[in-house]
Amino acid sequence: MIRLLTRLTLPVVGLSAGYLLFPKEWRKNSYSDRRLASFNTSVLEELTKTEEFQKLANDESITRIIKSESFPPQHHDNHVGSGILFGPNLMEIDPVLFISESTGDLTSFYHLGSELISQDGQIHNGIISTILDEGLCFCGFPQLPSKKGVTAKLSINFENQAPPNSTLVLRAKVVEAKGRKVVIDGTLETFPFDGSSPVRIANSKCVLVEPKWFKYFSWLQIF
Repeated sequence: MIRLLTRLTLPVVGLSAGYLLFPKEWRKNSYSDRRLASFNTSVLEELTKTEEFQKLANDESITRIIKSESFPPQHHDNHVGSGILFGPNLMEIDPVLFISESTGDLTSFYHLGSELISQDGQIHNGIISTILDEGLCFCGFPQLPSKKGVTAKLSINFENQAPPNSTLVLRAKVVEAKGRKVVIDGTLETFPFDGSSPVRIANSKCVLVEPKWFKYFSWLQIF
């Protein structure tokens, strides 16, 4: 009985404490309100002209989303992709996502700059892991009861390394959705503009779950 009460009350107490300690961030929207435009407009312009991008943009059954607009702006500065690692020679465009809630498909585009490399001069696998984790979760969110969840398991098979200054495309699909659990598969590839063959960077599987207590805070915009 004590264990049950602890499991029920600790998350509520922790979240409530955070809400009270940071009222300016969560309740008054006191934040650095900066518009996350592209730092590499030439790449973004070239991307929007491609056949795949145009096909997705013109499909009325698919929703087009700019990544930074998908979560509260008070979190932008501390978000990895939209704040900490967003800028020249880093993540140079605000990722563009296309999602179909009816089919459970997601396609998203990224451009990674020259300073996101590891010691071997290629894009760090931590960046690749972050893209896969966020992208697959975003793909699965609409299938959850409260449209929010957390990563329960993420498996990644790294096949190749992405070179710096490369545009990447993530293609993800919901393969299982049952109650508070969703399973998503995804692949990340280079997206060359010169007509050359893309290179598979990694494939991944994500198990996304919605904690039971999430439903009690659906009114609070913290995700």
